[in-house]
Amino acid sequence: MQDTENEEIISRRSLIRQILVGFVVALSTLMTGFTSAWPVVLPKLQESSTNFVVTDQDVAWLVSLQGIVGMVTSLISGHLVEYFGPKKLLLICLFPTFGLWILMAYTPYLSLLYIARIGLCISTYIIKSFFQAYIAELCQPKIRGTIAAMPELIIAIGVLIIYVMANFFSYELVTALCAAPFLPLLIITFFIPESPYWLARRNRAEEAKFSLQRMRGQKFGFEKELRTITTNTKPQESAWTQVRELRKKKHSIPVVYVLMILALREVSGQTAIFSYSVYMFRQAGVQLDAFLCTVLIGCVRVTSTFIALLVVDRLGRRPVMIGSTSFCALAELVSGIALLMNLPGTSWVPLAGLLIYVLAFGLGQAGVPWIIMGELLPTPVRSIGSAIITFCYCLLMFIVNYIFFWLLENLQLGGIFCLFAISNVILLVILCIWLPETKGRSLQELESAFVKPKKKEGESLLSTTEKADQVGDQQPNSAATC
Repeated sequence: MQDTENEEIISRRSLIRQILVGFVVALSTLMTGFTSAWPVVLPKLQESSTNFVVTDQDVAWLVSLQGIVGMVTSLISGHLVEYFGPKKLLLICLFPTFGLWILMAYTPYLSLLYIARIGLCISTYIIKSFFQAYIAELCQPKIRGTIAAMPELIIAIGVLIIYVMANFFSYELVTALCAAPFLPLLIITFFIPESPYWLARRNRAEEAKFSLQRMRGQKFGFEKELRTITTNTKPQESAWTQVRELRKKKHSIPVVYVLMILALREVSGQTAIFSYSVYMFRQAGVQLDAFLCTVLIGCVRVTSTFIALLVVDRLGRRPVMIGSTSFCALAELVSGIALLMNLPGTSWVPLAGLLIYVLAFGLGQAGVPWIIMGELLPTPVRSIGSAIITFCYCLLMFIVNYIFFWLLENLQLGGIFCLFAISNVILLVILCIWLPETKGRSLQELESAFVKPKKKEGESLLSTTEKADQVGDQQPNSAATC
């Protein structure tokens, strides 16, 4: 009886430890929220008397720079993670952020504003390329979904902070205040453990054992998990070897699935909506102040993302993602039609539509695709798979953000929303047909999810996945077919 009670205490302590470590890693994504939402304060910079002039073309470049930088970092981030390790690379990325935000706030030259923005985007997108895999490698399957949803909540909070500050403060003060959290975060990050998977790939068995011991507890029975990690984890293959591995269907299919999900999610307008929201509300003729509308958007996003944090491990990734995408498409379509018809008394529709979109987005589309990416990409191609997906995602981000003003001039805001809705409908079809459930399944099981077992021909991926779910999370069936 005493041993059982001690085990339960150790188990609770282990879960608390994993949640705390996951929270620290998630806090690094506050920079993603700040970096993506910061463009909403650019109208104030355009209207203020500074030493330089900021045109709409400059705004388009400052917003879309994150896409260009993301493409470049996607090509090198995998190598950087394997060379430095997730923890050390996280520290390297956090180190310059304080100074870069201050430089952006008080620079006397437009060129320095561009340089600081590029530097912040580099740190942001390197972190973005590995933080979900880092969390997945530190945490147990039964709480991995909840912890992996934390970063999106932190991002949403970061976006809301920017929106609120932009409503009250000047451009300089908003930008300078963005620097405040990153010195304390840099210090805290020194105390989190390194990924045991990365240590195992580097043949540092004792350090991998110590890292896992810190996360699971002295008597938690981590030895079996450690043996699984050291047995199944091989040193990271070279880029050319990973390219050869990509030719195998069991590796290429999950990469293609995740790529389609993230690409269509981006083309459906999520970055443009959160970056250009002030311009959208002014164009739509909403009666409320545009900056106040963005605060409402930020509040809804935080609320919905918090709800997603609570339900993602209960309902599963698949139903949450399908429901979220359905309502995103509907909200964008209704908003687009209302703007194109321009009927009297409908100026409130775009605001209501965007609030519904943001609510649905936060419940699923915001965080679930990144969770799926961390869970589905097989270890033999995880580095190059992440690089390919991030490159394509950032390329589309750059294109959508850069041509936004051109689209606004030629299609009007209503036409833009209709295009976004079409992308979400296509994404919905793909999710319904192909997305497997990943809830409660270990990384080793998920790596075999796309290996075609010897079953009756014609059995679909969806039906196989449903059978796996019926078995239960404790003994999941690893037979999702492609």
